[in-house]
Amino acid sequence: MASPRDAEILRELQDQIEVSLRSFDHPVVVENEVELLDLTATEWRCVIEFGKLMFHAWNPGRSIARRVEEIAYRDRGRLGLFVRKPGGRETTTLEFRELDRTPERTGRLEGRRRFRQALAAMLKQEFRGWQLEHLSARSDREHSFSAWYTRGLARQGRSGWAFLGLSAEEAPAAGDAVLAFGLIWLDWLRSQAERITIPGLKLFLPRAAVKLTAQRVACLNDRAVQIQVCEWQPGQGHSLPVDVRDVGNVETHLAPHGQGEALVERHRELLRGLLGEYFERVQIVPEASGVALSLRVLGLEVARVEGQLAPRLYFGLEGSYRQLDRDNQDEFRAFLGRVLDLRRAQGPDPQHEFYRLQAERWLESLLVADITKLDPALSPDCVYPQVPAFAAGDRGVLDILGATRQGRLAVVELKLSEEISLPMQALDYWLRVRRLNEDRRFSSYGYFPGLELSQEPPLLYLVAPAFRFHSTTGRLLRFFHPSVEVVQIGLSDRWRQGVKILFRRDKRGAG
Repeated sequence: MASPRDAEILRELQDQIEVSLRSFDHPVVVENEVELLDLTATEWRCVIEFGKLMFHAWNPGRSIARRVEEIAYRDRGRLGLFVRKPGGRETTTLEFRELDRTPERTGRLEGRRRFRQALAAMLKQEFRGWQLEHLSARSDREHSFSAWYTRGLARQGRSGWAFLGLSAEEAPAAGDAVLAFGLIWLDWLRSQAERITIPGLKLFLPRAAVKLTAQRVACLNDRAVQIQVCEWQPGQGHSLPVDVRDVGNVETHLAPHGQGEALVERHRELLRGLLGEYFERVQIVPEASGVALSLRVLGLEVARVEGQLAPRLYFGLEGSYRQLDRDNQDEFRAFLGRVLDLRRAQGPDPQHEFYRLQAERWLESLLVADITKLDPALSPDCVYPQVPAFAAGDRGVLDILGATRQGRLAVVELKLSEEISLPMQALDYWLRVRRLNEDRRFSSYGYFPGLELSQEPPLLYLVAPAFRFHSTTGRLLRFFHPSVEVVQIGLSDRWRQGVKILFRRDKRGAG
């Protein structure tokens, strides 16, 4: 039975959801980008049952029930909830939004229809004599198929190739995720094929998505899957195959580390005077630029220091900063004290923004403080959070960069919600760190002083609450090359009260 405090939290959450839903003019329920129900033509209720908050919705043709865990986001006319199906172990996001009847949505659907027709026409030329099957662009949340892509199977006798096409009109996120969704499609086809051999996957991509995808393909195991990346867009009579070996290695560089540390030392006494008794409870994090410091409470930025010789301090939350001056120092101290009171493991109001905001940064701060909680083999002496790594003009930020006590590099990627692309995004950072280490660049950027780094490929840690890994994560990892050694770590949902590991899975790609 829920404690009185837990019951109070559930009632507050219930009230917030009901108030939000009643503020919509025409709300619809969306899960994994699939519209489930129109709430204006549906009965619904949000009710506490046996110590759990449940959302129920039903009409003559369909019904859903979800256990609500917490509010994921609430902005721009949308409400997102972290939920689970009854008896389910995995958490998904249930979103409520206004019904989209805009011309933009109609145009998007028409554009996808035209793209699907053009791709099918081109494939009939490239696969002469082959049969195109399962051709579709419909979203299917049960199998993690997205409407971003046109997918299908080209079959001839007992042999076939999976294929996936992406239009240049789709959002950039579709290009970032295309390899993950392609492998999910291939894996599903293989699971359904009884007498058909499907050696691999052909991807038909706009130019903007080619380079990143090819870099990732170069890290897959060609014994587990054959991938052909092709550049194509409607209007071209045929596709252009891409040699992934030509784009597999990209010049990479890091933001120097020493400049930020020097700025911390320059302003340490100034900050000690401003923060007073709060000094030891605030993390001072130098930014990559080397000209600014971020002051954080368990990952939440509460103030910034900008400038070297004539520093200026701004305080507040992002979007509402105020410059500190003689007239508002008491206000600054009161604000900081309020944040410290609310943002703690046993905080009195878990729904307050000071508690909820920047949750991943909170977890990151706990691990940076003691990385051995994640793995005793990791060295506590060289841990770098939020490291910018640049490749071919693209900026990526590593959650945590570290090394084992024996000098083997470690890339740590954190996620608190389910994300299909987690393995592929983490692979990008692994690629950059491997390249930097191969070129022996870390010491010149000021990282790992005094530590002799091993030339072994980096370890890749994927860290999330145990039931927040997407169901496809393990399937995607099976396609990785054996040189990519992944450590998948599932944490307790109560990580704020202390980092506790529920499972650890060491994986290598298929051999």
